[in-house]
Amino acid sequence: MGYIIIWKTHGKTALAMAAFVAWLWSLPLFGILQTALPGADEKMAAFNVAFWLGSALGFLVTLSLRDGPLLGKLTAFAAPTAAVVTWLTTILVWMLPARLFSSWGGFTLGVFILVPAIMGLASAIYFTFWGTTIFYVSQDVRGRYMGMMVAAASIFYAVIVLVLYASPLWALFIAGLFLLMPALLLKELYAFVANSKKEGLPLTLPPPEISYSDLKPWKAFWLPFSLTICSFYILSWATHNVVFPAVQSENILIPLLGQSFYSLVAFFAGYLLDKQQEIEKIALVGLIVLGCTFLLLPIAMPLGALLPLYFLLEGSYGLIDLFLWVALAYFCQLFAKNPRHFYAQGLLLNILFVIAGIFLMPLLNLDIVGEGFFFLSLAAGVILFVGILPAISLRKFRLTSHGTTELFELIEKQIGQMSQEEDFLIDAFTTKEKEVLFLMLAGVRNLEITKRLEFSKNTLKTHIRHIYQKAGVRNRSELLFKFANLKSKPGKVKPHAHKSKVIQE
Repeated sequence: MGYIIIWKTHGKTALAMAAFVAWLWSLPLFGILQTALPGADEKMAAFNVAFWLGSALGFLVTLSLRDGPLLGKLTAFAAPTAAVVTWLTTILVWMLPARLFSSWGGFTLGVFILVPAIMGLASAIYFTFWGTTIFYVSQDVRGRYMGMMVAAASIFYAVIVLVLYASPLWALFIAGLFLLMPALLLKELYAFVANSKKEGLPLTLPPPEISYSDLKPWKAFWLPFSLTICSFYILSWATHNVVFPAVQSENILIPLLGQSFYSLVAFFAGYLLDKQQEIEKIALVGLIVLGCTFLLLPIAMPLGALLPLYFLLEGSYGLIDLFLWVALAYFCQLFAKNPRHFYAQGLLLNILFVIAGIFLMPLLNLDIVGEGFFFLSLAAGVILFVGILPAISLRKFRLTSHGTTELFELIEKQIGQMSQEEDFLIDAFTTKEKEVLFLMLAGVRNLEITKRLEFSKNTLKTHIRHIYQKAGVRNRSELLFKFANLKSKPGKVKPHAHKSKVIQE
């Protein structure tokens, strides 16, 4: 039932990203459509590296530009540009003789270097913008929102795979056609972000035992996040390069079943994440599953039973991908940062970790037999240790489920520390107004407040008007900022200096 409500509320934004992700999986990232390119097997590494470097450049561009017409135009043309480049590749492969691609000539450089670089640049710009939509989705449905998007992307991807086995060039054309969906829905995505900003940023009070002065982003989040993701990529690349080639087959069911399992894991993990609000557990389980996959290699290889390990590997990817996107939204909310900058930094780090994983992977390329596997397992254990411990450290900064009860208890703990002048901000509200206030402070949007408290829209507007009057503010942004300042006073902790700036943005 919860997924149906989320689909009705966020279906279009999820579909836009799903179409983009299906194209990404099929061509520049996983490379299943690279088989349609002449000599792709020999030049795939160059294709992928060019794509990742182009992506890194795209994230740097989004970090360097301020919100304005130029950034808006780049975002608007990101998906259409990727579509045009994909179709151009299709035309070149179809019309030009294969001998032109046999060596590193001009056409080969264009198709295997320039094309993926442009694809990476466009992908990064669009991804950064789409990350802001995740930030503005209510925190208690973000996991299911991402799970729903992954499931939709898997359906689109299945279409491309089915067509690939009949006609690779038509599959390339269809992959580019999917990119029209995010382009056509961009206006609605902009409206969603703009309306969310107008209602007020989803600022969050820190957990009761943590003050704002403890929230140092690099120490609290970026370092453990980096170590966790980097450890995963180093070990996953080593495992992937053993398992994936062994299960590659002309059987169309293999990639479809693997992708289906990936999406199912993300789908149900998203539900559990929303229910428990324990983001670090998603990363821990993903790393543990990956470790089990690796340790089972010496048993599965002699038996020729690598297919089960393939599904375990897909499951670990599903968990870590969910952790990556939702963790960025959670901690951006906790630190009250600009979501575009936060996502650009996080996704740039992710790309750099992918590249690092490829270069560090040879360290694990030992024989998976006897003594060789002993040293290999030891190295893998160290890598997992480096990833798991930082993931556990994220627990103390966990965003608890900010329902009415939790917020009410948090506020009540500090009421006794407030001065008489401040006390009226709480006592002046009726019980219903407090419930509305606490949900507003948690960043819950008006439509969701009406559903949670079973209010009509007019009743909610009346309560909000009374709250504004009693708090002496004119809008939600002023209310959030005033309450954030209030919460910092009892502990004598200065509020973030950038908060007012973020709210104005």
